[in-house]
Amino acid sequence: MNLQVIRGTATGIIQQAGAEVMLHFGRPHTEQTKSSVFDIVTEGDRAAERMISAALHEAFPDHHIVGEESGGMGAPAQTAEYFWYIDPIDGTANFANNIPFFSISMALADRDLNPLVAVVMNPVSREVFSAAAGHGATRNGEPIQVSTTDHLSKAIVCSGFPYDPDTHARTNIEPFVAFLPLVRGVRRFGSAALELSFVGCGRLDGFWETRLNPWDCLAGILLVREAGGKVTDYSGSETGLTGAEIVASNGLLHEAMLRVINGSS
Repeated sequence: MNLQVIRGTATGIIQQAGAEVMLHFGRPHTEQTKSSVFDIVTEGDRAAERMISAALHEAFPDHHIVGEESGGMGAPAQTAEYFWYIDPIDGTANFANNIPFFSISMALADRDLNPLVAVVMNPVSREVFSAAAGHGATRNGEPIQVSTTDHLSKAIVCSGFPYDPDTHARTNIEPFVAFLPLVRGVRRFGSAALELSFVGCGRLDGFWETRLNPWDCLAGILLVREAGGKVTDYSGSETGLTGAEIVASNGLLHEAMLRVINGSS
C-alpha cells in the first residue's frame, strides 16, 4: 500500500470538502443537538460528510469509513483491514456561530487504530496539513516541525472541555487552571484537529484534552509525531490512543506537561 499516493488522494478530497463547507459558512444555519445541548450538528457537517464518504468509497472500496455524523459506511468493519475516521467539521460550535476557526479531519488507520495517513484542512485559511507514516508532515506541501520551546514558562499550550461536564467528575478545569501561572499562555480554540496541527507546525507548544473521539484526534496524532513531536495518554503511553486522554507536545515539554496534568508539578 502506497501511503503517499493515498495521502495525495485524501488531500484532493479534503480540498473539495473545504469548498463545500465554505458554501455554508457565514450564512444562517439549521442546528440539531446530539448528545447534549452543547453537541450540535449543522447542514454543513452533513453535506461535507456525504461528499467525503462518497469520494473515499469510490477511491478505496475495500476500506471502512467511520463518520462522526453517519456512523459506519463502505466495506464491512468485520472484514476491512483499513479504516477512515472523518470529522466533516471539527469545531461545529464555532462554525455555527460564524467564528472562523474550525477544520475538516481525515485519518486512515489500521484495525488497531494506528494512524497511517492524516489530512486536516482549515477551510477559511485554505491551509492543508498532511502526513503519512514514515514520510513526515507538511503544511500546504511544505515540511513542518514542532517548536523548540524547552520550558513551560515560554510555552503556549492549548486544551478544551468535554460536551458533558455535568456528568463526569473530571472536567479538565483543574489542569487548565494549574497551567495558567506556569506558561506564557493557555488557549482554547475549539477544534482539536486544528489545535494538534498547530502543535505539529510549531504554532502551539503543547495540547491536552480528555474524552475526544478517534475522528477528532487520529489525524492530529500522526501530524504531531511526523513533525517530530510526542503524543501519549496521561500515563505517558504512546500506544492504544483512542482520544480518551491525549497529550501532545514538541517532546521537550512532555514530561513537564504530564506532571501538571496529573497534579504532581
